[in-house]
Amino acid sequence: MKKTFQKTLIAVAAGAALMSAVGTASANSLLFPYFTTKTGAQTVLSLYSREANSTIGVHYVYNYGSACTHFDAYGKLTANDILSHSIAATNVGGFGKVVGSDTSTPVYFPLADQTGFLVVTSRDGTATDSIQGSAAIVDPSSGLVVTYAGISNAANTAGAGLAGPNEGNFNAITDVNFPLTYMPTSAVSTSWYGVVVGDMNPAILAGADWKGVYTISNNGNVYNNDEVAFSGTVTKAITCAGSILAADLGTAAQNAAIGANGGLIKATGAATAATQATGAVLMKMQTVQAAVGAPFAGKQFLHRETAGN
Repeated sequence: MKKTFQKTLIAVAAGAALMSAVGTASANSLLFPYFTTKTGAQTVLSLYSREANSTIGVHYVYNYGSACTHFDAYGKLTANDILSHSIAATNVGGFGKVVGSDTSTPVYFPLADQTGFLVVTSRDGTATDSIQGSAAIVDPSSGLVVTYAGISNAANTAGAGLAGPNEGNFNAITDVNFPLTYMPTSAVSTSWYGVVVGDMNPAILAGADWKGVYTISNNGNVYNNDEVAFSGTVTKAITCAGSILAADLGTAAQNAAIGANGGLIKATGAATAATQATGAVLMKMQTVQAAVGAPFAGKQFLHRETAGN
């Protein structure tokens, strides 16, 4: 019963996200910057083929775990199809296809209790916008229900929609600076999941782990929740993807001065060009602490962080 309810809820959420993504998230390669196969949670992927007259191959490239390990395989999308499925394989808690009779072929992720990001590419479509898609995440234990559209690489250059040198090339994303705010730690636990973006194509073609590097800095100050700045410079480097805490961007003295009341970090970043990186995508995660009480205690929220100057 519980799994049936989750499957129905996710299908509705994913369908809503996919419909809202029409015309805005179509690409040859789509970046889905966060998924989870945590026990009890479900991440569902919805893909739409805009190819009217042919079945196309789709290449799934998962990047998972603390080492951001590469895992890939090939599926297919039939003409004008919407394929919705759990990212997790059925033997690790996924439910499979939302519509079991769907003739498209998904690529499931075979490990439980992992997080990471996903790139999906149309391998042999004829248009630069041959696929579009969305992801939805439902975690009943934390109350998390979130949907987001896949991030397109269609804006790169003419021909970016065709497989080959543009597969996984997200070098049009150059966001590096982010105003990071966090609430009192007694009320909300805050972290960011950062995905390094750029030209992933050489790594994907080689079947290798993506090694793009992004370095984020507090820009010399950390502010408390009443505009008071405490100086000191701290940086944190991420290879491929990783978690960032507010405490990671402060010295021991800065963190002690800020205390538990929350604050602001006007973070600046740099992508290491030698690693083919051009920027980062940050997903902000906030979990309400138990001390807050019902009905919000333990609830989790997730959204993409907006880049700043």
